[in-house]
Amino acid sequence: MRLLYTSYRHRMELDPTTLTLQQLASAYRNHTLKPSEVTEAFLARIHPDTAWRTILTDRARRQAAAADRAFAAGTPVGPLHGIPIALKDLLDVEGEVSVAGSAALLARGQIAERDAPVIARLDAAGAVFLGKTHMTELAFSGLGLNPHFGTPGSAHDPSRIPGGSSSGSAVVVARGEATAAIGSDTGGSVRIPAALQGLCGLKVTDGAIPTEGAVALSTTLDTIGPIAKTLEDVWVLWRAMRAVSPAPMPKAERVLRLAAPPTVFMDRLDPEVKAAFETGLDRLERAGHEIDRTERPILEQVQSLYARYGSFAAYEALALHDDLLREADPPVDPRVEMRIRAVENRPASDYLRLGYERDALRNAFWMDMAGFDAILAPTVAIRAPRITDLENDEEAYVEANGMILRNTTMFNLLGGPAVTVPILPRPMGVGGMIATAPGTEHHAIAVARAWQDVLSDLVEA
Repeated sequence: MRLLYTSYRHRMELDPTTLTLQQLASAYRNHTLKPSEVTEAFLARIHPDTAWRTILTDRARRQAAAADRAFAAGTPVGPLHGIPIALKDLLDVEGEVSVAGSAALLARGQIAERDAPVIARLDAAGAVFLGKTHMTELAFSGLGLNPHFGTPGSAHDPSRIPGGSSSGSAVVVARGEATAAIGSDTGGSVRIPAALQGLCGLKVTDGAIPTEGAVALSTTLDTIGPIAKTLEDVWVLWRAMRAVSPAPMPKAERVLRLAAPPTVFMDRLDPEVKAAFETGLDRLERAGHEIDRTERPILEQVQSLYARYGSFAAYEALALHDDLLREADPPVDPRVEMRIRAVENRPASDYLRLGYERDALRNAFWMDMAGFDAILAPTVAIRAPRITDLENDEEAYVEANGMILRNTTMFNLLGGPAVTVPILPRPMGVGGMIATAPGTEHHAIAVARAWQDVLSDLVEA
């Protein structure tokens, strides 16, 4: 094991900001690097811009110094100890404003009195908080555009959208400005930017992580999840966010039976996305796993829910933020306000029917999938559009937002965990999604690991 650590040493001395969470944790245990040194290397690279709203310099240094002391004393620590991470700016951090991409919320300046529970858990696990990252206003878009603070271009092509709403969180990880990040996911807001940046991300089961202390979009669908360079790093963060002990990443020990339904998920895919996904399925089959490509009409019913009744996010955001929409100065992003107010004149019975039908379809879908280990789909149906093509073209914006969100939103409605992993080399920004039944994050990660294993030569090329 010593040889494994020292094989990384030269690279770490050159630039510790390039390392994964697991590599940094190994270097700390091996005393090759110190948390304070690594934290200073990150702080020297970052500053407020379209990705970072604010840098938490003092807190990061306090956390790093505490980690230094723990390693020096030989205190038992976990794999997140001393790891520098970024936080989406809708999560409360003591002494800071949770802006949620809104210039009006920044102007109001309401300071958090305490950390959100998930932030407190990460702090207890020894993480170092580098700063808070920009996002789509109120988390209500899959594109990542923000007219108040600017849009962070993709780390691989700044002319293209980063994906949203956790735009800054994914971009800073992909740019090497944080080892990992925390985002939120209501319709795909962890998985979309992670996929478009060539990263891994996890949408957790509804209710698996407390959402208290987060600026809400949808009280029904909001979840909080990790974004990282590797699946192993996502697993470590997930365990810490759950406040459970570290454990080895799970592995699939048998042949997998996987569903890859073409219904909805495969409609109107960009050619590169379709080719990459089909290659991914082919690799799994060649490795001996079973792929079932049967149509699943129930998915069309799930997809039609919002068209028939309106969305959970719109109803709940209207109730939560009606005063902000009326009084905000500066005003809320008009595209966000338009999406929220889309349900303003609908009867309350539509909201109730949406909930009843969603619950019935969710139960029926997972019963239908009982014989499968996971469902596979492209994370995002299209490649990242250019920012300039969307900023001043309402029709293009609406079309792109719908296509970007389409596949991921299905599993927010279906309630279970969903993982995205790169299925092309990282700069290409094409992700594959692995979804499993509610409460089975460990199994989703195990299947994702199996998929990554059969694609390793392609993704790492």
